[in-house]
Amino acid sequence: MRTEILLALFFCGCATTGTGGGPVTQVAGEPFALSARNDRITGQVCGMDVTLDVRRNADGGVALNGFLDGRFPVHLAAHDEGAARVITGALGTRAGESAVELRVRPDALDGRVGFRRFDLRADGDKLAGTMQIPNAIEPSETVLDGRAQLASLPLDTQAALVPTLLTCNVQPVGRWGRTSLFVRVGGPAGALPHQSSSLYQRE
Repeated sequence: MRTEILLALFFCGCATTGTGGGPVTQVAGEPFALSARNDRITGQVCGMDVTLDVRRNADGGVALNGFLDGRFPVHLAAHDEGAARVITGALGTRAGESAVELRVRPDALDGRVGFRRFDLRADGDKLAGTMQIPNAIEPSETVLDGRAQLASLPLDTQAALVPTLLTCNVQPVGRWGRTSLFVRVGGPAGALPHQSSSLYQRE
């Protein structure tokens, strides 16, 4: 029987006022906690520290630049394209292994983060489908529960969270198989151990 990794996400839509000037939006869940203030997003996702600067473009899009754990450069761009949010760029510096190409819609999520390829479709309040990982004969079952709340995230926060979250480790089963990935919107903040991301598996 394949085991599942349970990643419970929770979005807090309220903004609080920080002492450093400007409102602070807290976005928390399992396994992440992010804070967005003005043009900066910080926190932790999949056991990695996140530090990103946000540049807002005249066309409504955003560019995010910074680091994960102070060692993996992040360069992401996101914009709305009809009902979809298009997120592109890189987590890290290795060609192919670092590429991000995602389309996130209220009824679907597809694309790639590194060599992981996702194909999720609406099923009630879930996005359900598969994640294909290299060297795995069968794709891993992947479910994102609470898709309506995920869609409510601001563009910059969604762009910071989703690609990084999709690098969370899944465990090998035997020689070729991989465990399932289950993501659920709603629940308390939590964390994973340091280096609980596929970015570390590429080194």
